[in-house]
Amino acid sequence: MDDDLLQQIEKARFPSPWAGSIAWAQALIQWHFILSPNTWVETEEDLGADQDELISTVTAVLAAALHATAIAQGLDTPDGARLLHVPLQSAVQLVTAPDLDVLQPAVPKDDVIWPQARELLGRLLTAKDPNGLAVQDAVTALTNRVIRAHAEHGETVGDRLRTTPDLRQAVERLTSLPYPVDENGAPLAAQPAGGLSLEAHRRAAESLKAHHRVQQIIGDVHPALSRELLLVRAALHDRTVLAFADYASPEQKKNAHTTAQALREQDAKSGLWRGEIPPTDSRWDDAPQQYVRQEYTTYISRAVAGRQTPASSGHVTSVHMVEVSAHHTLPVQLRNHPCGQGRHRHDYRIRIEVLTTPGLLTEDASTRLRTTAAALERVEGPLQGKDLDRLGGGVKAGTDERWLAGWVHQWVGTQLPPGLTDYLLVEVEATDLETIPAVHLGKAR
Repeated sequence: MDDDLLQQIEKARFPSPWAGSIAWAQALIQWHFILSPNTWVETEEDLGADQDELISTVTAVLAAALHATAIAQGLDTPDGARLLHVPLQSAVQLVTAPDLDVLQPAVPKDDVIWPQARELLGRLLTAKDPNGLAVQDAVTALTNRVIRAHAEHGETVGDRLRTTPDLRQAVERLTSLPYPVDENGAPLAAQPAGGLSLEAHRRAAESLKAHHRVQQIIGDVHPALSRELLLVRAALHDRTVLAFADYASPEQKKNAHTTAQALREQDAKSGLWRGEIPPTDSRWDDAPQQYVRQEYTTYISRAVAGRQTPASSGHVTSVHMVEVSAHHTLPVQLRNHPCGQGRHRHDYRIRIEVLTTPGLLTEDASTRLRTTAAALERVEGPLQGKDLDRLGGGVKAGTDERWLAGWVHQWVGTQLPPGLTDYLLVEVEATDLETIPAVHLGKAR
Protein backbone atom coordinates (compact mmCIF):
# COMPACT_ATOMS: atom_id res chain seq x y z
CA MET A 1 0.00 0.00 0.00
CA ASP A 2 1.31 3.46 -0.93
CA ASP A 3 0.74 5.34 2.35
CA ASP A 4 1.82 8.69 0.89
CA LEU A 5 -0.75 8.47 -1.90
CA LEU A 6 -3.43 7.38 0.56
CA GLN A 7 -2.69 10.41 2.74
CA GLN A 8 -2.89 12.66 -0.33
CA ILE A 9 -6.35 11.29 -1.07
CA GLU A 10 -7.53 11.75 2.52
CA LYS A 11 -6.13 15.27 2.80
CA ALA A 12 -7.04 16.48 -0.69
CA ARG A 13 -8.57 19.95 -0.81
CA PHE A 14 -9.95 21.73 -3.88
CA PRO A 15 -10.83 25.25 -5.07
CA SER A 16 -14.49 24.18 -4.99
CA PRO A 17 -16.59 21.04 -4.45
CA TRP A 18 -17.21 20.98 -8.21
CA ALA A 19 -13.46 20.82 -8.88
CA GLY A 20 -13.21 17.97 -6.38
CA SER A 21 -16.11 16.16 -8.03
CA ILE A 22 -14.31 16.32 -11.37
CA ALA A 23 -11.08 14.98 -9.83
CA TRP A 24 -12.77 12.08 -8.05
CA ALA A 25 -14.91 11.25 -11.10
CA GLN A 26 -11.73 11.02 -13.16
CA ALA A 27 -10.15 8.72 -10.56
CA LEU A 28 -13.18 6.41 -10.48
CA ILE A 29 -13.27 6.29 -14.28
CA GLN A 30 -9.55 5.51 -14.50
CA TRP A 31 -10.03 2.62 -12.06
CA HIS A 32 -12.85 1.19 -14.21
CA PHE A 33 -11.05 1.87 -17.51
CA ILE A 34 -8.02 -0.12 -16.40
CA LEU A 35 -9.79 -3.08 -14.80
CA SER A 36 -12.81 -3.31 -17.13
CA PRO A 37 -11.49 -2.31 -20.57
CA ASN A 38 -13.99 -4.32 -22.63
CA THR A 39 -16.89 -2.03 -21.80
CA TRP A 40 -14.98 1.01 -23.06
CA VAL A 41 -13.74 -0.66 -26.24
CA GLU A 42 -17.23 -1.92 -27.09
CA THR A 43 -18.78 1.52 -26.57
CA GLU A 44 -16.05 3.21 -28.64
CA GLU A 45 -16.60 0.77 -31.49
CA ASP A 46 -20.40 0.97 -31.32
CA LEU A 47 -20.36 4.76 -31.48
CA GLY A 48 -17.25 5.15 -33.64
CA ALA A 49 -16.17 7.52 -30.89
CA ASP A 50 -12.77 8.94 -30.07
CA GLN A 51 -11.54 7.56 -26.74
CA ASP A 52 -10.73 10.97 -25.24
CA GLU A 53 -14.13 12.36 -26.24
CA LEU A 54 -15.91 9.39 -24.69
CA ILE A 55 -13.98 9.69 -21.43
CA SER A 56 -14.71 13.44 -21.27
CA THR A 57 -18.44 12.89 -21.75
CA VAL A 58 -18.65 10.15 -19.12
CA THR A 59 -16.60 12.34 -16.76
CA ALA A 60 -19.06 15.21 -17.19
CA VAL A 61 -22.05 13.03 -16.33
CA LEU A 62 -20.38 11.32 -13.38
CA ALA A 63 -18.89 14.52 -11.95
CA ALA A 64 -22.29 16.22 -12.14
CA ALA A 65 -23.91 13.23 -10.41
CA LEU A 66 -21.31 13.25 -7.61
CA HIS A 67 -21.64 17.00 -7.13
CA ALA A 68 -25.45 16.90 -7.18
CA THR A 69 -25.36 14.12 -4.57
CA ALA A 70 -22.91 16.10 -2.43
CA ILE A 71 -25.22 19.14 -2.55
CA ALA A 72 -28.28 17.05 -1.63
CA GLN A 73 -26.42 15.36 1.25
CA GLY A 74 -24.84 18.54 2.58
CA LEU A 75 -21.36 17.29 1.72
CA ASP A 76 -20.46 20.20 -0.59
CA THR A 77 -18.07 22.03 1.71
CA PRO A 78 -16.15 24.83 -0.06
CA ASP A 79 -12.88 22.89 -0.04
CA GLY A 80 -14.42 19.58 -1.16
CA ALA A 81 -13.09 17.86 1.96
CA ARG A 82 -16.27 15.82 2.54
CA LEU A 83 -16.65 14.50 -1.01
CA LEU A 84 -15.09 11.20 0.06
CA HIS A 85 -18.29 10.62 2.08
CA VAL A 86 -20.59 10.92 -0.96
CA PRO A 87 -22.76 7.75 -1.03
CA LEU A 88 -22.35 5.82 -4.26
CA GLN A 89 -25.88 4.42 -4.35
CA SER A 90 -27.34 7.94 -4.46
CA ALA A 91 -25.07 8.75 -7.41
CA VAL A 92 -26.16 5.49 -9.09
CA GLN A 93 -29.77 6.69 -9.06
CA LEU A 94 -28.86 9.98 -10.74
CA VAL A 95 -26.84 8.22 -13.43
CA THR A 96 -29.42 5.49 -14.09
CA ALA A 97 -32.05 8.05 -15.15
CA PRO A 98 -30.06 11.24 -15.82
CA ASP A 99 -32.17 14.36 -15.53
CA LEU A 100 -30.85 17.57 -17.07
CA ASP A 101 -32.77 19.63 -14.51
CA VAL A 102 -30.85 17.88 -11.73
CA LEU A 103 -27.41 17.42 -13.27
CA GLN A 104 -26.91 20.70 -15.12
CA PRO A 105 -27.49 22.91 -12.02
CA ALA A 106 -24.72 20.90 -10.34
CA VAL A 107 -22.29 22.47 -12.82
CA PRO A 108 -21.57 26.08 -11.78
CA LYS A 109 -22.65 28.63 -14.41
CA ASP A 110 -19.43 30.56 -13.92
CA ASP A 111 -17.29 27.42 -14.00
CA VAL A 112 -13.68 28.18 -14.91
CA ILE A 113 -12.43 24.70 -14.06
CA TRP A 114 -14.17 23.03 -16.99
CA PRO A 115 -16.35 25.58 -18.81
CA GLN A 116 -17.37 23.09 -21.52
CA ALA A 117 -18.97 20.66 -19.06
CA ARG A 118 -22.33 22.46 -18.82
CA GLU A 119 -22.74 22.67 -22.58
CA LEU A 120 -21.57 19.06 -22.97
CA LEU A 121 -24.24 17.85 -20.57
CA GLY A 122 -26.87 19.97 -22.25
CA ARG A 123 -26.15 18.56 -25.72
CA LEU A 124 -26.04 15.02 -24.42
CA LEU A 125 -29.24 15.07 -22.35
CA THR A 126 -31.42 17.07 -24.75
CA ALA A 127 -30.67 15.00 -27.85
CA LYS A 128 -33.65 14.57 -30.20
CA ASP A 129 -32.31 12.91 -33.36
CA PRO A 130 -31.63 9.13 -33.52
CA ASN A 131 -27.85 9.53 -33.54
CA GLY A 132 -27.92 11.83 -30.52
CA LEU A 133 -30.24 9.51 -28.64
CA ALA A 134 -27.96 6.55 -29.42
CA VAL A 135 -24.99 8.45 -27.97
CA GLN A 136 -27.06 9.42 -24.94
CA ASP A 137 -28.06 5.79 -24.30
CA ALA A 138 -24.51 4.50 -24.76
CA VAL A 139 -22.91 7.14 -22.51
CA THR A 140 -25.58 6.68 -19.86
CA ALA A 141 -25.14 2.90 -19.91
CA LEU A 142 -21.33 3.20 -19.68
CA THR A 143 -21.47 5.74 -16.83
CA ASN A 144 -23.96 3.51 -15.06
CA ARG A 145 -21.61 0.54 -15.30
CA VAL A 146 -18.73 2.61 -13.94
CA ILE A 147 -20.57 3.81 -10.85
CA ARG A 148 -22.28 0.47 -10.20
CA ALA A 149 -18.95 -1.36 -10.36
CA HIS A 150 -17.74 0.87 -7.55
CA ALA A 151 -21.00 0.67 -5.59
CA GLU A 152 -20.74 -3.12 -5.55
CA HIS A 153 -17.48 -2.91 -3.58
CA GLY A 154 -17.89 0.17 -1.41
CA GLU A 155 -20.49 2.47 0.10
CA THR A 156 -18.80 5.82 -0.52
CA VAL A 157 -16.47 7.51 -2.95
CA GLY A 158 -13.73 7.31 -0.33
CA ASP A 159 -14.11 3.54 0.01
CA ARG A 160 -13.20 3.13 -3.63
CA LEU A 161 -10.51 5.79 -3.84
CA ARG A 162 -8.66 4.12 -0.98
CA THR A 163 -7.97 1.22 -3.35
CA THR A 164 -6.20 3.61 -5.74
CA PRO A 165 -2.70 3.03 -4.30
CA ASP A 166 -3.04 -0.70 -5.00
CA LEU A 167 -4.14 0.06 -8.55
CA ARG A 168 -1.28 2.54 -9.00
CA GLN A 169 1.26 -0.07 -7.91
CA ALA A 170 -0.20 -2.60 -10.34
CA VAL A 171 0.04 -0.08 -13.20
CA GLU A 172 3.64 0.70 -12.28
CA ARG A 173 4.46 -3.01 -12.33
CA LEU A 174 2.86 -3.25 -15.77
CA THR A 175 5.20 -0.54 -17.02
CA SER A 176 8.36 -1.84 -15.39
CA LEU A 177 8.20 -5.64 -15.45
CA PRO A 178 9.80 -7.38 -18.46
CA TYR A 179 7.71 -9.41 -20.87
CA PRO A 180 7.59 -12.16 -21.97
CA VAL A 181 8.58 -14.37 -19.06
CA ASP A 182 8.93 -18.11 -18.62
CA GLU A 183 6.71 -20.29 -16.43
CA ASN A 184 8.72 -19.26 -13.36
CA GLY A 185 8.30 -15.56 -14.06
CA ALA A 186 11.89 -15.05 -15.26
CA PRO A 187 12.52 -13.05 -18.48
CA LEU A 188 12.94 -15.32 -21.48
CA ALA A 189 16.55 -15.37 -22.62
CA ALA A 190 15.57 -15.53 -26.28
CA GLN A 191 14.06 -12.06 -26.35
CA PRO A 192 15.97 -8.95 -27.43
CA ALA A 193 17.49 -6.91 -24.63
CA GLY A 194 14.64 -5.39 -22.67
CA GLY A 195 12.00 -6.98 -24.88
CA LEU A 196 9.37 -4.61 -26.21
CA SER A 197 8.36 -1.83 -23.83
CA LEU A 198 4.72 -1.54 -22.80
CA GLU A 199 4.25 1.63 -24.83
CA ALA A 200 5.84 0.09 -27.94
CA HIS A 201 3.73 -3.03 -27.44
CA ARG A 202 0.54 -0.96 -27.35
CA ARG A 203 1.58 1.01 -30.40
CA ALA A 204 2.34 -2.18 -32.29
CA ALA A 205 -1.20 -3.37 -31.53
CA GLU A 206 -2.57 0.00 -32.66
CA SER A 207 -0.61 -0.17 -35.92
CA LEU A 208 -1.77 -3.71 -36.65
CA LYS A 209 -5.37 -2.83 -35.88
CA ALA A 210 -5.26 0.09 -38.30
CA HIS A 211 -3.81 -2.03 -41.11
CA HIS A 212 -6.31 -4.78 -40.38
CA ARG A 213 -9.09 -2.20 -40.68
CA VAL A 214 -7.77 -1.11 -44.09
CA GLN A 215 -7.96 -4.70 -45.28
CA GLN A 216 -11.49 -5.06 -43.88
CA ILE A 217 -12.55 -1.95 -45.78
CA ILE A 218 -11.26 -3.30 -49.09
CA GLY A 219 -12.68 -6.76 -48.34
CA ASP A 220 -9.39 -8.68 -48.45
CA VAL A 221 -8.02 -9.59 -45.01
CA HIS A 222 -4.69 -11.43 -45.02
CA PRO A 223 -4.59 -14.38 -42.56
CA ALA A 224 -1.02 -13.58 -41.51
CA LEU A 225 -1.97 -10.05 -40.46
CA SER A 226 -5.06 -11.29 -38.60
CA ARG A 227 -2.89 -13.80 -36.78
CA GLU A 228 -0.25 -11.17 -35.93
CA LEU A 229 -2.91 -8.85 -34.50
CA LEU A 230 -4.38 -11.67 -32.38
CA LEU A 231 -0.91 -12.61 -31.10
CA VAL A 232 -0.02 -9.06 -30.10
CA ARG A 233 -3.38 -8.59 -28.37
CA ALA A 234 -3.11 -11.91 -26.54
CA ALA A 235 0.39 -11.01 -25.34
CA LEU A 236 -0.81 -7.60 -24.15
CA HIS A 237 -3.63 -9.19 -22.13
CA ASP A 238 -1.22 -11.77 -20.68
CA ARG A 239 1.29 -9.07 -19.83
CA THR A 240 -1.38 -7.14 -17.94
CA VAL A 241 -2.51 -10.11 -15.85
CA LEU A 242 1.06 -11.04 -14.94
CA ALA A 243 1.82 -7.50 -13.80
CA PHE A 244 -1.45 -7.01 -11.91
CA ALA A 245 -1.05 -10.42 -10.19
CA ASP A 246 -3.63 -10.77 -7.38
CA TYR A 247 -5.14 -7.40 -8.30
CA ALA A 248 -6.09 -8.51 -11.82
CA SER A 249 -9.83 -8.27 -12.41
CA PRO A 250 -11.95 -11.21 -13.62
CA GLU A 251 -12.35 -9.39 -16.94
CA GLN A 252 -8.60 -9.03 -17.41
CA LYS A 253 -8.06 -12.73 -16.62
CA LYS A 254 -10.87 -13.73 -18.99
CA ASN A 255 -9.43 -11.58 -21.79
CA ALA A 256 -6.00 -13.19 -21.36
CA HIS A 257 -7.34 -16.74 -21.37
CA THR A 258 -9.82 -16.20 -24.21
CA THR A 259 -7.37 -14.54 -26.61
CA ALA A 260 -4.65 -17.09 -25.77
CA GLN A 261 -6.97 -19.99 -26.49
CA ALA A 262 -8.17 -18.31 -29.69
CA LEU A 263 -4.56 -17.93 -30.88
CA ARG A 264 -3.80 -21.55 -30.10
CA GLU A 265 -6.89 -22.79 -31.97
CA GLN A 266 -6.25 -20.52 -34.96
CA ASP A 267 -2.61 -21.58 -35.19
CA ALA A 268 -3.59 -25.25 -35.04
CA LYS A 269 -5.83 -24.72 -38.08
CA SER A 270 -3.59 -22.39 -40.08
CA GLY A 271 -0.14 -23.78 -39.26
CA LEU A 272 1.21 -20.23 -38.87
CA TRP A 273 2.85 -20.89 -35.50
CA ARG A 274 6.60 -20.26 -35.29
CA GLY A 275 7.70 -21.57 -31.89
CA GLU A 276 9.39 -24.84 -31.01
CA ILE A 277 6.33 -26.55 -29.50
CA PRO A 278 3.15 -26.80 -31.64
CA PRO A 279 -0.18 -25.37 -30.46
CA THR A 280 -1.73 -28.85 -30.26
CA ASP A 281 0.69 -29.99 -27.54
CA SER A 282 -1.16 -30.97 -24.36
CA ARG A 283 1.14 -28.90 -22.15
CA TRP A 284 -0.79 -25.82 -23.27
CA ASP A 285 -4.20 -27.23 -22.29
CA ASP A 286 -4.23 -25.71 -18.82
CA ALA A 287 -2.03 -22.73 -19.61
CA PRO A 288 -2.64 -21.35 -23.12
CA GLN A 289 -1.02 -18.08 -22.02
CA GLN A 290 2.34 -19.87 -21.94
CA TYR A 291 1.85 -20.71 -25.60
CA VAL A 292 1.35 -16.98 -26.23
CA ARG A 293 4.67 -16.25 -24.53
CA GLN A 294 6.45 -18.79 -26.72
CA GLU A 295 5.03 -17.31 -29.92
CA TYR A 296 5.51 -13.72 -28.83
CA THR A 297 9.17 -14.37 -28.02
CA THR A 298 9.67 -15.57 -31.58
CA TYR A 299 7.69 -12.65 -32.91
CA ILE A 300 9.69 -9.88 -31.23
CA SER A 301 12.95 -11.43 -32.35
CA ARG A 302 11.97 -10.25 -35.82
CA ALA A 303 11.25 -6.77 -37.10
CA VAL A 304 7.89 -5.55 -35.79
CA ALA A 305 8.03 -1.98 -36.97
CA GLY A 306 6.61 -0.55 -40.19
CA ARG A 307 3.57 -2.44 -41.40
CA GLN A 308 3.35 -3.24 -45.09
CA THR A 309 -0.02 -3.61 -46.78
CA PRO A 310 0.42 -5.14 -50.25
CA ALA A 311 -2.05 -4.17 -52.94
CA SER A 312 -4.52 -6.96 -53.64
CA SER A 313 -6.15 -7.98 -56.86
CA GLY A 314 -8.60 -5.30 -57.97
CA HIS A 315 -7.09 -2.66 -55.71
CA VAL A 316 -4.41 -0.03 -56.04
CA THR A 317 -2.14 1.52 -53.45
CA SER A 318 -0.37 4.85 -53.32
CA VAL A 319 2.36 5.34 -50.72
CA HIS A 320 4.35 8.49 -49.98
CA MET A 321 7.23 8.75 -47.50
CA VAL A 322 7.88 12.14 -45.95
CA GLU A 323 10.73 13.16 -43.65
CA VAL A 324 10.49 16.36 -41.62
CA SER A 325 11.99 17.97 -38.54
CA ALA A 326 9.76 19.72 -36.05
CA HIS A 327 9.96 21.07 -32.52
CA HIS A 328 7.71 20.89 -29.52
CA THR A 329 7.67 21.78 -25.85
CA LEU A 330 6.75 19.05 -23.39
CA PRO A 331 3.28 20.06 -22.10
CA VAL A 332 2.49 19.86 -18.41
CA GLN A 333 1.32 16.40 -17.32
CA LEU A 334 2.01 14.88 -20.74
CA ARG A 335 1.88 11.12 -20.21
CA ASN A 336 3.81 8.36 -21.94
CA HIS A 337 6.18 10.74 -23.69
CA PRO A 338 9.63 9.17 -24.04
CA CYS A 339 11.66 12.40 -24.05
CA GLY A 340 10.84 14.14 -20.80
CA GLN A 341 12.56 17.30 -22.06
CA GLY A 342 11.53 20.89 -22.50
CA ARG A 343 11.52 22.35 -26.00
CA HIS A 344 13.28 19.96 -28.35
CA ARG A 345 13.35 18.69 -31.92
CA HIS A 346 12.58 15.33 -33.49
CA ASP A 347 13.13 14.00 -36.99
CA TYR A 348 9.91 12.35 -38.12
CA ARG A 349 9.33 9.77 -40.83
CA ILE A 350 5.74 9.95 -42.07
CA ARG A 351 4.19 7.23 -44.21
CA ILE A 352 1.02 8.24 -46.05
CA GLU A 353 -0.89 5.44 -47.77
CA VAL A 354 -4.15 5.05 -49.63
CA LEU A 355 -5.28 1.54 -50.55
CA THR A 356 -8.56 1.39 -52.45
CA THR A 357 -10.26 0.63 -55.77
CA PRO A 358 -9.08 2.23 -59.03
CA GLY A 359 -12.41 4.06 -59.22
CA LEU A 360 -11.63 6.09 -56.10
CA LEU A 361 -7.90 6.57 -56.62
CA THR A 362 -8.29 8.58 -59.79
CA GLU A 363 -5.53 10.51 -61.54
CA ASP A 364 -6.78 13.69 -59.88
CA ALA A 365 -6.76 12.03 -56.45
CA SER A 366 -3.25 10.67 -57.00
CA THR A 367 -2.02 14.12 -58.00
CA ARG A 368 -3.60 15.73 -54.93
CA LEU A 369 -2.08 13.10 -52.66
CA ARG A 370 1.37 13.52 -54.17
CA THR A 371 1.21 17.33 -53.98
CA THR A 372 -0.07 17.29 -50.41
CA ALA A 373 2.64 14.90 -49.25
CA ALA A 374 5.35 16.99 -50.92
CA ALA A 375 4.04 20.13 -49.22
CA LEU A 376 4.77 18.62 -45.80
CA GLU A 377 8.51 18.50 -46.59
CA ARG A 378 8.81 22.08 -47.80
CA VAL A 379 10.15 24.78 -45.51
CA GLU A 380 7.16 26.94 -46.35
CA GLY A 381 4.82 24.03 -45.65
CA PRO A 382 2.73 23.50 -42.51
CA LEU A 383 5.13 21.19 -40.68
CA GLN A 384 8.81 21.34 -41.69
CA GLY A 385 10.78 23.14 -38.97
CA LYS A 386 7.63 24.29 -37.21
CA ASP A 387 6.59 24.16 -33.56
CA LEU A 388 4.01 21.42 -33.08
CA ASP A 389 2.61 23.43 -30.18
CA ARG A 390 1.52 26.12 -32.62
CA LEU A 391 -0.38 23.81 -34.93
CA GLY A 392 -4.15 23.70 -34.60
CA GLY A 393 -5.22 21.79 -31.51
CA GLY A 394 -1.79 21.62 -29.88
CA VAL A 395 0.03 18.48 -28.79
CA LYS A 396 -2.26 16.47 -26.52
CA ALA A 397 -1.60 13.76 -23.93
CA GLY A 398 0.31 10.77 -25.23
CA THR A 399 3.32 10.66 -27.51
CA ASP A 400 3.65 13.52 -29.96
CA GLU A 401 3.96 10.93 -32.77
CA ARG A 402 0.46 9.65 -32.00
CA TRP A 403 -1.01 13.13 -31.97
CA LEU A 404 0.94 14.13 -35.09
CA ALA A 405 -0.38 11.09 -36.98
CA GLY A 406 -3.92 12.32 -36.36
CA TRP A 407 -3.01 15.89 -37.32
CA VAL A 408 -1.36 14.79 -40.60
CA HIS A 409 -4.35 12.55 -41.34
CA GLN A 410 -6.72 15.50 -40.93
CA TRP A 411 -4.54 17.91 -42.91
CA VAL A 412 -4.05 15.51 -45.82
CA GLY A 413 -7.62 14.16 -45.72
CA THR A 414 -9.26 17.55 -46.07
CA GLN A 415 -7.34 18.11 -49.33
CA LEU A 416 -8.36 14.83 -50.96
CA PRO A 417 -11.52 14.17 -53.00
CA PRO A 418 -14.55 13.07 -50.95
CA GLY A 419 -14.59 9.36 -50.11
CA LEU A 420 -10.84 8.80 -49.83
CA THR A 421 -10.36 9.66 -46.16
CA ASP A 422 -11.76 6.28 -45.06
CA TYR A 423 -8.89 4.62 -46.95
CA LEU A 424 -6.16 6.98 -45.76
CA LEU A 425 -3.60 5.54 -43.34
CA VAL A 426 -0.92 7.69 -41.69
CA GLU A 427 2.03 6.38 -39.68
CA VAL A 428 4.44 8.67 -37.85
CA GLU A 429 7.77 7.53 -36.41
CA ALA A 430 10.21 9.65 -34.45
CA THR A 431 13.34 8.13 -35.98
CA ASP A 432 15.56 8.71 -32.94
CA LEU A 433 13.13 6.91 -30.61
CA GLU A 434 11.43 3.50 -30.58
CA THR A 435 10.60 2.31 -34.07
CA ILE A 436 6.97 1.24 -33.67
CA PRO A 437 5.11 3.95 -35.62
CA ALA A 438 2.03 5.68 -34.27
CA VAL A 439 -0.93 5.16 -36.57
CA HIS A 440 -4.07 7.04 -37.50
CA LEU A 441 -6.87 5.59 -39.61
CA GLY A 442 -10.35 6.99 -40.03
CA LYS A 443 -12.25 10.01 -41.20
CA ALA A 444 -10.50 13.35 -40.97
CA ARG A 445 -12.20 15.39 -38.27
